[in-house]
Amino acid sequence: MNYVYPKLSEHDLGFVRIGGAGLGNILFAWARAAVFARDQGLTMLWPTWPSIKFGPWLRRERDKRFYGDLFENCGDAVGGVKKMYRLLTCHRIPEEAKERVKTEDNAIVEFTGFDGCFEEILYEYDFVRKLIVRNLKLKNKKALETDGTGMAAFHVRLGDFGRVPEAEVRAGRHDSALPIDWYVGQVHEIRRYAGWEVPVRVFSDGTDEELAPLLALSAVERMTFGTSIGDILALSRFPLLVASGSSFSMWARYLGRANCICYLNQRKQRILTPEEDRFEIETDGPIPPEIGEKIHQLYERVERR
Repeated sequence: MNYVYPKLSEHDLGFVRIGGAGLGNILFAWARAAVFARDQGLTMLWPTWPSIKFGPWLRRERDKRFYGDLFENCGDAVGGVKKMYRLLTCHRIPEEAKERVKTEDNAIVEFTGFDGCFEEILYEYDFVRKLIVRNLKLKNKKALETDGTGMAAFHVRLGDFGRVPEAEVRAGRHDSALPIDWYVGQVHEIRRYAGWEVPVRVFSDGTDEELAPLLALSAVERMTFGTSIGDILALSRFPLLVASGSSFSMWARYLGRANCICYLNQRKQRILTPEEDRFEIETDGPIPPEIGEKIHQLYERVERR
């Protein structure tokens, strides 16, 4: 019998991982593995979610990124002792050679990394969303009740993101914090086109001091559900997302199919499909008038209620 396994980081001991990428990046391997298992009729081995990381502690981040409180095995994936036995006794097939699983036995196809992001699963968002929701731990399901109607969500990634000159960010340097003044400007732009004070909810791993210029605006408040997956799902429940340049924001965009505003050269990948009547733009300044008209229409219906 053959299996599919999302190996979420290089140092995976089967019950805990040492280091590795953040949630946004490791979700890609899980999603690709789940789609492949479904298509090939194979059984999944449950991912090793718990991770020991030292960086978040050293940086005194709010989220220590242990990831043991995000998901539980609510499907038919093999976990526990049976999983460990399979990992020890089956031979591994790398993802790039996954078609070999059709001719081999007692094998595990191992999915790793996040190259290509959503390329292979671009149209699988409904399946992937159901996969995530089905396996949520109970504490994280509260985020699914978020009603972002008539509001805009802002994701401000700071934490481990570098603080570099704005010119470098504008030129396309990723994994860097975006200017807070840009987010402030987008609040004003959205409200200018909407014609009223659209409430804004800010999701961020930054401190209140770092977010002060944004939080000082009227009807702008922080929001969090206490876990990374909870916040991704909550972000996906708003009609408009002003995103960071992180994969965290990308997952909110992917799961929510929301309209999106990204900083110049920070969108990374177009996620909305041509069939969807929504927008995802990049700008380092004012919102273009044609997008402004769509924002007006988006919030006009709410204001008239």
